Amino acid sequence: MVELKLENLKKLRENKRNFSQTFDLIINISGLDLKKPENRIREKLKLPHKIRDVKICFIVDSLITQAKQTGQKVLSKNDMDFNKKEGRKIAKEYDFFVVEAPLMPLVAKSISKYIGPRNKSMIPVPPVVKDLSGVISGLEKTTSINMIKNPIIQTQIGTEKLNDEQIIENFNSCFEKINESVEKKKGLISSVYLKLSMGKPLKLM
Repeated sequence: MVELKLENLKKLRENKRNFSQTFDLIINISGLDLKKPENRIREKLKLPHKIRDVKICFIVDSLITQAKQTGQKVLSKNDMDFNKKEGRKIAKEYDFFVVEAPLMPLVAKSISKYIGPRNKSMIPVPPVVKDLSGVISGLEKTTSINMIKNPIIQTQIGTEKLNDEQIIENFNSCFEKINESVEKKKGLISSVYLKLSMGKPLKLM
């Protein structure tokens, strides 16, 4: 297990900016042939603490009143007729697409070709869900792990708004899950870095 120490975070936090930067975890992998689809990694990991604010597009029918109360983008089943320009714009703008489960086939046909290449996914919710704020808080703790073309994983584990202990807990959770996935595929982690968005990477391994 790679250890993230308080002194590492102190050094990274010296790189101040006038906005809240993200902590980016960078992991280099060796021993996996990514030409083989079974060696690729594409996962969503839920970490212990909020990573960042997220922009969500709700695509709903019976949940439309609830969805509008969240302050996030809301589309109905009648809004699914995208042209290419509109589809690319919405795929770029939103982090997650939360879809009322019965609408999944319709939405998949309409939007998956735009969000798929961006490694974004549709997340189904049942029509009987009581609290969409819980869905949002869960997604705020969710980070994407993608290793498709190159043997490197780069993902966000939090912002400067988190305290050191929270960043360490998110780091440990994320690294452990990535290491587990890599080991299952018979690969090796060759190096690990952590950086702030505008800072230089700090080598941890």
